[in-house]
Amino acid sequence: MDIVNLVNILNGLNDQDLDMRLYFTRKRPNRRYHSYSPTIHPDLQKEIKDIVKSAVERVQEVEQRPFSPIGTIEGCIETYTPNEVTSFNDILESLNEDFVNRQEVPPEEVGKLTFYCLKIITDEGDILFFRRVTKFNRLKGGFFGKFTNGDFQKLDDTLLGIDPNVDIVIFGEEMLILNHISLERIFSIQDQYHEKANQTLDLVSRTNRITNFEQFREDCLSDGRVTRALTKLLNEENRMHQVFENFENVIQVIDIFGLNIELEDENTRLVYEDKSQMLDITRLMGDSFYRTWINNRDGVDEGV
Repeated sequence: MDIVNLVNILNGLNDQDLDMRLYFTRKRPNRRYHSYSPTIHPDLQKEIKDIVKSAVERVQEVEQRPFSPIGTIEGCIETYTPNEVTSFNDILESLNEDFVNRQEVPPEEVGKLTFYCLKIITDEGDILFFRRVTKFNRLKGGFFGKFTNGDFQKLDDTLLGIDPNVDIVIFGEEMLILNHISLERIFSIQDQYHEKANQTLDLVSRTNRITNFEQFREDCLSDGRVTRALTKLLNEENRMHQVFENFENVIQVIDIFGLNIELEDENTRLVYEDKSQMLDITRLMGDSFYRTWINNRDGVDEGV
């Protein structure tokens, strides 16, 4: 994403005539999103705009990398396409004027809110800023208060915070991810990981290279780390097929690294016995074992 252009657009807005909406959203137990959109006091509009502008200005020089399900590289931010996120359209629908709730957020709902979204409307298109809700939790054994007309009064439990950070920015067909975990939490992307991991496992099943495969599938889908790795593998389908086509190299890797994996059917299939083998088999599928060129050192990609 061109952050410099984004900042220039924000700088070019007339602070006396800002057009923005603020949405607070909850994901209900039925997996549907419900959003509230209170009006923003004119005095706050410029302040909120300056908060999000400062947040993106801070990452102007940060390296951008394509989104990876297994995690981001330290010191980098990620890019993605909104349409690649399954729940994105459901969230947009909840922000639609036909569905959004313009009434005051009920006090009992405040603690259930998941994130807020600021939409700034510009001539170049809408800019969406997402941030997980910051709740002011009650002090252990005490409470928060404020001074009003010389009196110290207790604050209620319905306070929400707008802090100086932004988790995700969406502009046009681009998504900028400043906080990897927040993408998973805001968009409930774990469900998407599960679906894509299943697709990867379907491809693996067709190779008929792993025994007791249904147990392997079940164990993989119950492990978040493996599910993320399998999601990533779906984008590297050719590499995965090459692994099974070069099965003699798989046998060699098992031997070199002393992996606890047996073979059967004249060394043509991996024998899956229990969860202790799951990560190593996943790494084999992803071609994650290597040998360095200079020191001829054997290693494994720990990111999987």
